[in-house]
Amino acid sequence: MKKLLLTALFLGVGFGLYAQEKTNKNWYGVSSSETILSFGSVENNGQDLSNVVRFSPFVNFGTQFHKDFSEKSGFYTGLSIRNIGMINDINDSVRVKQRVYTIGIPIAIKFGDMKGNLGAIGFENEFALNYKQKVYVNEEKSKSNIWFSDRTKIYLPSVFVEFKSKYGNYIRFKYYLTDFLETDNQKINVAGVDYSPTRSTLFYVSTGIMLKNFDIYKKD
Repeated sequence: MKKLLLTALFLGVGFGLYAQEKTNKNWYGVSSSETILSFGSVENNGQDLSNVVRFSPFVNFGTQFHKDFSEKSGFYTGLSIRNIGMINDINDSVRVKQRVYTIGIPIAIKFGDMKGNLGAIGFENEFALNYKQKVYVNEEKSKSNIWFSDRTKIYLPSVFVEFKSKYGNYIRFKYYLTDFLETDNQKINVAGVDYSPTRSTLFYVSTGIMLKNFDIYKKD
């Protein structure tokens, strides 16, 4: 219910502002990319695991569709492909790396100077497509790659805030509203190790660039 309310809130605000603004009829497209530093908070069998910061420079890109209501406010949505995940040490000899490629649909409200420095807050619906896992036992590696895996949540909603300069560079902070991992579906095949995380919170900080590259609809 909370997810639906958040989605309705951002849609309502966006379409409300659209209805109030009658003079600006311009829609335009923006290409975006980002480099992600992700952090996890995982509890397994009552213990907090040691988390390793995950660096993912690719593949993270998207196409956004922007509407500026005025010089000070606007809205965007779009479509993104993103590489997110976490790295955790289960004990001194076992490390597990888990990631998914997702497809996302952001809904964001912009404020500030639409042709200069601005900020945005938003909600994003992300859906996991491809899962990859690597398990290291005393530095010996095993891995698996699965489409539409049941080891993570398929639906990964998130909220974010971002700040963009007039040159297109931006920084984004994103927090996922559900656990990243499915508790009962973990398979690491290491004797004597039980990996059933009851909490798996994911959040990240990213930097990137957004560049306007085409007009969708323009009416002066």
